[in-house]
Amino acid sequence: MFKKNILLAAALVSTTLLTGCIGGNLKPKDTTPVPAEHAIMAPTPEELKAQMSGHGYKIILSPVEYASSNDKVFANEVYDDISQRLLKSGNTVVDRTLAAKLKDELLAAETSGKFRTSGPAVADIVIMTKIASVKYGSKFSEASYWTDKKGKNHKTDASCSFSSKAQMYVRAYKIPSMELINTYEYEGSSSFSTDTNRSNCPITEASANGLMANALSDAVKSGSGETLNDLAPEAYVVERRDNADASKSLFRVTIAKKSGAMKGAAVKFYRKKSHITPITNEVRIEKSLLGEGEIIAEGIDAQGAYVYVDDKELINELKIGDIAKLDHGKCDVGEYEVFGSCVKVPSF
Repeated sequence: MFKKNILLAAALVSTTLLTGCIGGNLKPKDTTPVPAEHAIMAPTPEELKAQMSGHGYKIILSPVEYASSNDKVFANEVYDDISQRLLKSGNTVVDRTLAAKLKDELLAAETSGKFRTSGPAVADIVIMTKIASVKYGSKFSEASYWTDKKGKNHKTDASCSFSSKAQMYVRAYKIPSMELINTYEYEGSSSFSTDTNRSNCPITEASANGLMANALSDAVKSGSGETLNDLAPEAYVVERRDNADASKSLFRVTIAKKSGAMKGAAVKFYRKKSHITPITNEVRIEKSLLGEGEIIAEGIDAQGAYVYVDDKELINELKIGDIAKLDHGKCDVGEYEVFGSCVKVPSF
């Protein structure tokens, strides 16, 4: 245990040194607005206003399906978890009652590729989730005795370790076209140990359900980052501010507080480019990744936030009207992945 703690502490210190202070303590008052070139495919004033007043995509989150009737007990908790993550990413989730009413129609549309188009558009995207499997097991370890280098005797008590693994399948479609956006596989796990001499490792139903619920929660947390990235609303770069020697910059983006803007959140920058498909001569729009930065604490409001960038090449590459999107990873803001787990780095 002592060795494990040393390794964990070393990893945390290393991570802290690598990440440093977010924004290098650069604040808007320490910078000056500078002119920046406009992107060729920058949004129109109307498009920008619409984006800033919008609520991201309108999403139908279909009631959670389950492979085994025993897993029904977890469906609402999984639904609420995914729903809250979608809302925090700046999207709007259609009322649960309406989603339930549309369930059969959406399942039929998934098979036929057609969704009713009459009347007002109820949403832009539908997400279908299924608990594929969630189970738990146990392992008994007998008491053991050992002697250290100094000749001192030690005892490790008999114990039972319990573990659970969960797997979920998630599908996202555009509607009414039912064009598949992507399919996702969420996997998670949970475990705990308890001292006992009972080799059959008894566990209450409540404890077993809690263990499996934690595994499903870990699956949603670990897997939903890719989904949220695919569905993150597009925001835009609207201002550049440089420090005295122009070695560091802040870029104002229209990622507002309600869209998930918070200190330390990663933002990726993209540029829209048009391409002509040979033979058909059809115009297609593609986005190319330019780089990334981090949101600073100062300036987060209902209109947007400032993103710190210290990469000189990226500073000179970014243009007004380029796309900015929050990057949703496995770990939450303020957490770092250490040995496959999300760990909060302590404040110093």
